[in-house]
Amino acid sequence: MAKHYLRQIEEHIDKASEALAGQLAAEQEYILLIEHTSQMISKRLRQAELAVDREEERIAEIALSEKLQHERLLHSYRQRLDVIRNQIGTLKQEIVRLKELHRELQGRLYFLASRAKAAKAIEGAAAFPAIRTEKVIRGFERLEENVRRLEAGAAAKQWAASPQHNELDRIDRNEEIQAELKRLKAARREMQTG
Repeated sequence: MAKHYLRQIEEHIDKASEALAGQLAAEQEYILLIEHTSQMISKRLRQAELAVDREEERIAEIALSEKLQHERLLHSYRQRLDVIRNQIGTLKQEIVRLKELHRELQGRLYFLASRAKAAKAIEGAAAFPAIRTEKVIRGFERLEENVRRLEAGAAAKQWAASPQHNELDRIDRNEEIQAELKRLKAARREMQTG
């Protein structure tokens, strides 16, 4: 839900930024219109002055009429420019406010998420009862015992495969064979003599 609010704020920031861009473009357009209209007023005033100097009243009237019309336009353009500039100021303030709100809420969201993770970890640790802990310890002890058996078996096989052990085996077997051979010879001699 919090992420939804953050997305909404981001959308409002985007809309306000688009509106601001439009107002900045309109401001530039009205500045150019004011410049152009001011030039037209000056031009018509000069034309009227020249017409009066030449005693061409009709041309002077037309020039003054256009001058007055341009002055009304200039006044209207300046009023619109003031409105646009007020809107630009308002939009800038709104964008700053929304960005600060977004930053604050995002910080809160991260803080709440970290608190929730910590609470889940604590809950998980508390849910692992002491009985289970003892069972786990016994399981590890059995595992250690199995490993010790495996190590002992490996050590015995290694000892049996060692050259010293094979030599001892051979010596024992040789003695056994010699003793058996002596008995066999003795038995054979007894058979032959007797």
